[in-house]
Amino acid sequence: KEHDILLAEFYAPWCGHCKRLAPEYEKAATALAKNDPPVALVKVDCTVETKTCTKYGVSGYPTLKIFKNGAVAEEYNGPREADGIVATMRSKAGPSYRVLNTLADYEKFLEHNDHSIIGYFDSETQTLKDDLVKVSNQLSEKFRFAYTTAKDILEKAGHSNKIVVHQPKRLHSKFEDAFSVVEGVGD
Repeated sequence: KEHDILLAEFYAPWCGHCKRLAPEYEKAATALAKNDPPVALVKVDCTVETKTCTKYGVSGYPTLKIFKNGAVAEEYNGPREADGIVATMRSKAGPSYRVLNTLADYEKFLEHNDHSIIGYFDSETQTLKDDLVKVSNQLSEKFRFAYTTAKDILEKAGHSNKIVVHQPKRLHSKFEDAFSVVEGVGD
């Protein structure tokens, strides 16, 4: 939990693919340490840290996983050369959600051509907000996430303390709603 985001390489010293990745991984680590926010790249030797590797389901080498706030967010399936690792991790270093403070922000967010998942909360301390942030860390490549506590947006949307999936306008139909309220957030 020391880092907001990090990339972990699970490896074995005898692994040929791991040896080829090593210099690229080191170059990327040097570049990303200077990033704002910094992105840590760590290595876990699975011949030594067997419990850790088992805990994270490592079955082949190298396995790369992205952690956000101390929890696995996703498998890393991006490029394996330094520039590609840097670009991919920089894109993931920002928040996986937006905060909508104005009606203009809200309307612009909904104009996008992808599904948008918005949390409408009365306050910043909602448990549902924490759930939304957790899910956004895992699914931010598939969906766009945002939340708001702005009273004018809550009134316009007609939602309060709910998470809502909005269909993009291109998928609107007279036969179904333009949005769906999420009933529960699973683990």
